[in-house]
Amino acid sequence: MICFIALFVFAVMGIFSAKYRGYAKESVSCVFRRITLRPCTTGLDQKIKMKVAGKLMKLPKLARFVYKHFELISWIFTIVFVVATAYTIFSAYNFYVYGDCNGPASNGGFCPYSAFEETYSPTNLSYSGPPIMPDIGNASVIGPANAKVTVIEFGCYVCPYTKNAEPIAKQIRSQYDGKIRYVFRNFPVHRPADAELHAEAALCARDQGKFWEYHDLLFAQQDLCKNMTAEGTRDMLINDAVQLGLNRAQFEQCLGSDKYKPEVDADLNAGVMAGVRGTPTFFINNRTIIGDKPLAAFTYVIDEELNKK
Repeated sequence: MICFIALFVFAVMGIFSAKYRGYAKESVSCVFRRITLRPCTTGLDQKIKMKVAGKLMKLPKLARFVYKHFELISWIFTIVFVVATAYTIFSAYNFYVYGDCNGPASNGGFCPYSAFEETYSPTNLSYSGPPIMPDIGNASVIGPANAKVTVIEFGCYVCPYTKNAEPIAKQIRSQYDGKIRYVFRNFPVHRPADAELHAEAALCARDQGKFWEYHDLLFAQQDLCKNMTAEGTRDMLINDAVQLGLNRAQFEQCLGSDKYKPEVDADLNAGVMAGVRGTPTFFINNRTIIGDKPLAAFTYVIDEELNKK
């Protein structure tokens, strides 16, 4: 069975060196005969057997064991190779479709492919107690109060990954209109001072009935405030309010009073106690999705929750 592994190894090595292409051809012939239940006639398996045993001659007992049980060892290696290859393909499919190697219901476990693509802004905030799943708090909500599914997003207005997730969030709200409750809670960890001010501004807009419109405008203009001073950022937030037809004096008074700092702090604490590691993080009936994942990752979980008895 070593021919199966040899076929893969020599096929790859043959791309870079002509001396391995003969071995690759022998491997093809050997594999074809083995899958048709015939013995290998190229002698490749014996050559590999002798090579491996020869390399182990410094440890005679091990060399004898490998030589004697080479067929069994070949089967074990082949099975491990097939299982590893299948898992790699399965993980790659999950990452392509759902943005996570472990599938749509993943709780954010290790995924090697994630090393090539960041999907959330991490935080160094930590909590040592048992996780406490979040409720909607005082947040703005879209959808019926008796909805079977509640989606709680912890996001940051100056986090690029939260912005990247916004088109998906809008699609979710549109696709499941009337079927779910959608909640946005603040988790200002990306450039904290700016993030907190943006969060408070959105809540001040809520006072005048324009939370979601202001919410959308903040993300649309996110790139504009990257290099602004604190004063410039505040002026921009006030101008946004005026652009949406809000009462300027009322908005300025709200923003200058720190009226909503306690609510922003409460959102942040709720996220930390729920185990939020960065933005954006979504809780779908207490099932977690981390990062700006594809739509399929969300619809899979939402549909499962909607279909539960």
